[in-house]
Amino acid sequence: MSHARIEEVSDSDPSEGDISDVSDDFDEREILRARPSAVPKPQVAPSLINPSNIPSASPRTQTAPDGTQFVQADDQSKYASFECLYPVYFDVSRSRREGRMVGKELAVENPLAREIVNACGRLGLETLFEPTKIHPKDWSNPGRVKIKLKGGRNTSIKNKHHLYTLVSAHLKANPSTQATASLVRVPGIPPPDTSKTYPEPAVPKGWKMNTLLPHYSPALTGGGVSDNFFKDMMAEMQGAGGAGGAGGMPGMPDLSAMQAMMGGGGGSATPPQGAIEGKKKDKKKKK
Repeated sequence: MSHARIEEVSDSDPSEGDISDVSDDFDEREILRARPSAVPKPQVAPSLINPSNIPSASPRTQTAPDGTQFVQADDQSKYASFECLYPVYFDVSRSRREGRMVGKELAVENPLAREIVNACGRLGLETLFEPTKIHPKDWSNPGRVKIKLKGGRNTSIKNKHHLYTLVSAHLKANPSTQATASLVRVPGIPPPDTSKTYPEPAVPKGWKMNTLLPHYSPALTGGGVSDNFFKDMMAEMQGAGGAGGAGGMPGMPDLSAMQAMMGGGGGSATPPQGAIEGKKKDKKKKK
């Protein structure tokens, strides 16, 4: 009969050897070594890093078709002391009361602010051009020129009257043309179509208006001015439904009677026949 054999087992782990024994074959730097990235690094344009390669902001300079350069003025407060020049100052068709500042022998026909700019430029003056400014006595001819006279570049100009004389001499030597009237570019208004005849203003009777105006003049862009403004205004109001008691809009008066009273309809305002007879009867009763 065989007996079971019992062996004593030690609690200690089997010998695995000293880990220092393999240190000579293991390089721990292998763990820290970075793997090459599969994604290439972005290439940055050198102009975004080097300030010398960054293009400077272009100045807001506009060159007119005749070569004159204009720089947009942001701060106009520094031009407050400048002298103002309007085309009407040199207009031969105007009287002194109507805005002319020079003698009639120095005045010209159809003066334009754009040509005054040329005159001031040739005189070497610091100039500000405001193309849409309008003189209150010359609404159809827009444009104002402001120049620095006191302390300006041209010290030979004695006063503003001397300046007027010099500008007049330039305007006489350079009469206004359709090309000059077309030079100015105003935002929102297209330049004139060269394939068409340059427009002429519709001058009402009794009004003084130049025959040559800038292409953006309200007398041109607005289709001219009517000879009978009141009559046209009444016609527009009647067309909107205000004329006639039956066909008009509710609450609107009969404008045809008012037009007759103002002379717009060509007739005179006469009260109805029944109203005259009623007044006669009232007079008889009082007697």
